[in-house]
Amino acid sequence: MRLIKIFSQIILLTILLAGCDYYTPQKSFKLAISETDYSYNYSAEHFKTFLEAGGFNIEIVPAANAIEANRMVAKGEADLTFVMNQSNFIAHEVGHEISNLRTILPLFPRLFYLFSSEPIDTTNASTIFRGKSIGVEVMNGETYSNLRELLSSGKITDIKIVSRDENPDFIHFWGTSYGVRASELLEAGWSEVSISKDWIKYFTLNDPALSVHILPAIPGIRNSIDLQTLSAETLLVGNSELGEGAIFELSEYIFNHKLDLMRFDKMYKSIDESFLDRGILYPLHIGTDNYLNRNLPSFFERYAELIALIFTVIAVLYGSIQGVRAKLISIKKERIDLYFLEYSDIRSELDMTKQVKVEKLDKLLQRALVQMTDEKLDKGDFDIFSRLVQQELTILQYNI
Repeated sequence: MRLIKIFSQIILLTILLAGCDYYTPQKSFKLAISETDYSYNYSAEHFKTFLEAGGFNIEIVPAANAIEANRMVAKGEADLTFVMNQSNFIAHEVGHEISNLRTILPLFPRLFYLFSSEPIDTTNASTIFRGKSIGVEVMNGETYSNLRELLSSGKITDIKIVSRDENPDFIHFWGTSYGVRASELLEAGWSEVSISKDWIKYFTLNDPALSVHILPAIPGIRNSIDLQTLSAETLLVGNSELGEGAIFELSEYIFNHKLDLMRFDKMYKSIDESFLDRGILYPLHIGTDNYLNRNLPSFFERYAELIALIFTVIAVLYGSIQGVRAKLISIKKERIDLYFLEYSDIRSELDMTKQVKVEKLDKLLQRALVQMTDEKLDKGDFDIFSRLVQQELTILQYNI
């Protein structure tokens, strides 16, 4: 009985907790964004305006870099952040708390940009980079770590990664198509570096999150060329503890209102529901999974008959136990009634001596005590019976 009661309470509590997220899902989110990442800050402003128009509340929380932003979400200090899909190194940087991160959906692609201070031939990468330096916007951040991994995987050595402010030979960043930073570097006389087909093939085979991208030359800029480079998705990620209902609604709003988001920038055109075919860095959040499988039968729909059977069995068991309990109480009541009757007979017997009455009452009380100890008598009824017998024994003893 106790186990069934506990089980019923657990089921009820689970339904109530699930119902809270379903009927009143979270609408306010803290979005952790690297203070120094141009693309993330650019998109964060779009994202905040876009979501708040849909009734969500977004608070942008600054972080030192993208790694720290992911760590904040993993620790529950923020709800959402961005990360590049090829940032495999981040598991080592964040540590065991990385298991708390979930992919919600890809938001936009970013392109691998590499600019040289002078025109070069990229046929032999090991030669062009030898003894050179590549400048990045943030040291030890996401772009720095990804570049280090990329160079290491290609066995490209004898090259230094430095801050962009240190007058490097090359400048690298991940940006959007025809972004402001790329245009400014072209205007300043820097040359775009188009990655050779052999290196593109190697990098994309080595990391499936990377794909080849051809960016045509900008007609109005003298130094612009057809650029063969790499592309990677920017993911919106969140903490695994975010409610299923909350992320279902967030995903639904983003997918259904993509055109509104595209008014800020056409890069959001890549948002679509087939992204699982391309692979993702973190496991998919269950709320997004529920949205993507919204046309499939729900858990309750799939197992409706089994759930109904379980509740029927529980109800039958509960009713049976209640019936047995009531029967046991009735039997105990009948037994104590017999003791009261016997007590009444002894007390009213006129021909019985006082000594015999005392012995019979004492034996009757002892029998009742044994029965009560064996749980065959109700304790409350026994207490009443015991007091009556004790009272009668006192009267007989003192001839009251």
